[in-house]
Amino acid sequence: MAALAILRRDLNRYRRNPVRTALLFAMPLVMAAIFAVVFGGNGVEEISIRVLLWDEDDSLLSRLAESEAGRSRDGGKLDVVPVGPEGLAMMDEGRASALIHIPRGFTHDFLDGVPTTIDVVKNPSQQFLPQVVEEGAGIAAATLSAASRSFRPELRQLKTFMDGEGFPSDLAVGGFSSGMNSRLRDLQSILFPPVLDLETVTLDGDEEQQQEFDTGAILALFLPGLAVMGVLFLAQSATRDILRDRESGLLRHLLTAPVSPGDYLLGKCLSVLLVTGAGFALLILIGAAAGVSWGPPVPVAILVAATAIAASGTLLLIMSLVGSERQGDALTTIVIITWSMVGGAFMPISQMPSFLRPISASTLVYWATDAFNTLMLNGAGLGDIIGNLAVLLGAGITFLAAGALILGSKIRRGVV
Repeated sequence: MAALAILRRDLNRYRRNPVRTALLFAMPLVMAAIFAVVFGGNGVEEISIRVLLWDEDDSLLSRLAESEAGRSRDGGKLDVVPVGPEGLAMMDEGRASALIHIPRGFTHDFLDGVPTTIDVVKNPSQQFLPQVVEEGAGIAAATLSAASRSFRPELRQLKTFMDGEGFPSDLAVGGFSSGMNSRLRDLQSILFPPVLDLETVTLDGDEEQQQEFDTGAILALFLPGLAVMGVLFLAQSATRDILRDRESGLLRHLLTAPVSPGDYLLGKCLSVLLVTGAGFALLILIGAAAGVSWGPPVPVAILVAATAIAASGTLLLIMSLVGSERQGDALTTIVIITWSMVGGAFMPISQMPSFLRPISASTLVYWATDAFNTLMLNGAGLGDIIGNLAVLLGAGITFLAAGALILGSKIRRGVV
């Protein structure tokens, strides 16, 4: 059959050029390994955030900061350094991640209930650490704001104690203590126990086992999306051969032989599906060898086939619409990278801005990655990814049919 001959020719082309095929496989694996090393923490020294504290109010906070600075020099992760106006010059020199400025009169304004601010100056040469400081300052400001609203009478009374001369009377102290006790009793359901409960868990085993767990977990988080991106590039390489056959004149010679346009398109579609499906299956096996648990074998196999069909259909349709191999390469690369970024290959969907999430759901990368995450992280089965499979198979078959029809029309008209 002529279609099978076309399929054998394409497979032999991949066999004779193993370097190109190896590079297509290596790209998602290398990227996943880089993410695992960077975010897994293996062999990475602990990060210490250096923060300058300029406290013009000379409040209790500055004394607490000085004691914290002493502890941080003994190996802590937060290095708080009390400074004066020279802190601004130190920030200009990039000697800290951020500077926190507490203005003069901050304590009195807080006790009086007068709006006040805490300024945070961030180091523009750093990206992540200054943001951590800013978020921490925001949490502290929100806590002080809530305390100001909840303990307003008590704070006003505390200010009178501070403004008065000598020690307050026993009666005043007793009234203050009684008011605080009553207020805490009202907040007992929220504060005791706290609304948020943090628990630190230490895994059994030595440090090497812990590092392997961290790397495996990060690899499992990123590898599915990156594998889907790799499959799209495999499909790009396979469908590109159609345009290459036209530009080289091979297609014209094939059609003069006993090969019909239908035979040629069938052989090409089989080639794209087989190469894409086999490539994806190999990526799955390599991930499993690296310690990634993909989920139940049968749902994973069905999902691999559905994703391969979706990727093949998408790239075949795009290649059928362009006029040259160069145009096809440019357009498909843009589509693959955009879909991968928006669809969750590089970042979990939950971490994306809300306005991007509907756009994410319009990409095949999203539906494939979401299905893999459902199988891997939630211990789900085939029934839990039926919706994802329906989208992938429906879109893939539709795109394959549309791409084949367009290419068939062009071949009959002599355009291709």
